[in-house]
Amino acid sequence: MPEDAHQDRGGRFEEISLEVRNRDAGRCRCCDVPEKKERLSVHHLIPDVQIPEDYDSHLPVNLVSLCRSCHSKLESKSLRYQLREMGVESQDELMISDEERENLNNRLDATGPDELTAKTISKQESIEFLEQDFSLDELQTGLTEFS
Repeated sequence: MPEDAHQDRGGRFEEISLEVRNRDAGRCRCCDVPEKKERLSVHHLIPDVQIPEDYDSHLPVNLVSLCRSCHSKLESKSLRYQLREMGVESQDELMISDEERENLNNRLDATGPDELTAKTISKQESIEFLEQDFSLDELQTGLTEFS
């Protein structure tokens, strides 16, 4: 595995990240550059801090593979902007198949006994995630008015 400066989010996130990079065919979702020596970043479309604790920010529908350049370009941008830049019409296009989900959950079960690792990825949870509005419009408005 290539060296990178990504923070360690644990075995569960590593397995989910691998699934996301596989779903994205090892290519940046924005510019289509392939993963080579430098590992692609797995980017949260909606940042962790914007998502209430009762939702899982690490669902594959909230994650995309990006090269460093595109990651920098999309970081802190609105969901609509990010999807448009990647040519994704709807976030539900990022759902993984039932077979991929089953394989991922089997790998998650095998990664260890800690509580976060044991949590599986369900199709229903992904659908419910997509139905939520996690926008920070009020907070973002306040920030843009700050001078």
